[in-house]
Amino acid sequence: MKRLGILWLVVFISLVGFGITIIPFPFVAERMGASDFWKAFGGSGMFSLFQFMAIPFWGRCSDAFGRKPILITSLFGTVFSFVWLAYADTLTSLLVARALGGIMSGNLAAAFAYATDVTDTEDRAKGLGIVASAFGIGFAVGPPLGGVLGTIGGEASLHWPALVSAALALLALLGTLLFLPESLPVASRRPLRAPKTEVGSPDGAPVAPRLSAIAAFRAKPVLIGLAVSSLLVATGSGALQAVFQFWGRDRFGYDLREIGLHFMVLALFSALGQAGLIGPLTRRFGEKPVAVFAVIGASISLVVFALAVNDAMVWSALVLYGIANGLFLPSVSSLVSFEAEADSRGAVMGMFNASSSAGRIIGPAIAGPIYFNVGSSAPFWISAVIAALGAIFLSRAHARPAS
Repeated sequence: MKRLGILWLVVFISLVGFGITIIPFPFVAERMGASDFWKAFGGSGMFSLFQFMAIPFWGRCSDAFGRKPILITSLFGTVFSFVWLAYADTLTSLLVARALGGIMSGNLAAAFAYATDVTDTEDRAKGLGIVASAFGIGFAVGPPLGGVLGTIGGEASLHWPALVSAALALLALLGTLLFLPESLPVASRRPLRAPKTEVGSPDGAPVAPRLSAIAAFRAKPVLIGLAVSSLLVATGSGALQAVFQFWGRDRFGYDLREIGLHFMVLALFSALGQAGLIGPLTRRFGEKPVAVFAVIGASISLVVFALAVNDAMVWSALVLYGIANGLFLPSVSSLVSFEAEADSRGAVMGMFNASSSAGRIIGPAIAGPIYFNVGSSAPFWISAVIAALGAIFLSRAHARPAS
């Protein structure tokens, strides 16, 4: 638990930085002349696109070189990307900085693999929930800071939010270097170019070939179903986060600071689900029922957003969506970890997390044009249907194996 605590702190500091910049980004892009697509996609979508491409690579590298070196390398790149973002003065430069940040955030695979390394089967979901809660709480602290820092000077700006984010990422880098021990023993590491058949047992007898992430998914179709479910739920989440700033401004007149507070509440209740509720609920009901409940809750809350006519409905939808979102990722991640072999778990978790990133690409890509050209409620209706379909793909998931 001590190592999980240190990992939590490192991830928390990193996500505070991300949360600070996500609030002013769409308005800065709008001021730079971004199209309807880039206003919604340029922040979260661009970030997630490159995160999607990087996560499997970082996960595979963490299986080969250990979790700590990957966390260190990616955090160093994160510092650089935030400094670049602070001084970007064109839309192209802004988007390139965001892309670099997405590449470096691919350390999600290493972070989740680290958590699975240091937890046993019974407490796997709880451990993953603790780490995931750092994302939620970090994202809760970041947006209100971004709302304040982003309005220094009177108009939306990324200068101070990005510089503060760079400083926080530097703290996370130092914390990883000084206080986070390696979790993957050398004997359990898998070379990047592992042969198809290996000899590695203590008595010299041949051992079964180790599966790549793609081969592991092909060998167990249930992993594909879990990844598709994650993709669909993340698509709804990505759509919500991409248009909420414009929706709140246009429908209710929310300013940057108020939008930051809304994101904070969403993240806090997500953290409540991840850290406070996931352990007791999965022990009582199992990971699969909890995941199904989370999908249903997310879909209902998106419908409430679509119908919202007052602040009370907005706050209710934020609370419900936050809890549902917080329960979904650790419960499904735990189901995936049960199916993955120990020596390819990092790569499998990387592929799985890449499916979430893909959803956060698709969501903003469709939400922006739909919002600006069809109607302000349309992205929420469509996202609710997409998220609800995720429950179908959970049907083949297996229960927790016996300890």
